[in-house]
Amino acid sequence: MITPQNLFHLSYYEKAHFTGSHNGMRFYIEKVIQGETPYLRAWIFPGPFCFEKTEESKKQSRDFPFSESGLAEIADWINRFEASP
Repeated sequence: MITPQNLFHLSYYEKAHFTGSHNGMRFYIEKVIQGETPYLRAWIFPGPFCFEKTEESKKQSRDFPFSESGLAEIADWINRFEASP
């Protein structure tokens, strides 16, 4: 199970994206700015390949607030996806 603590603090996303995996499922998280509003965009995709080598049709993405609660929402979203057959 992924927890918000596994996803680092917001300051990390100011400079870098984060990739991870859990039980064969992979994820990619980055900060995106549209206009003046920052937010977090997360992708989930099956392993074994990295984000760049995975077909776009196999990726799912969703946007979240750029906040600690946004990270908690990402963790919940990842965990729901993992539980799906």
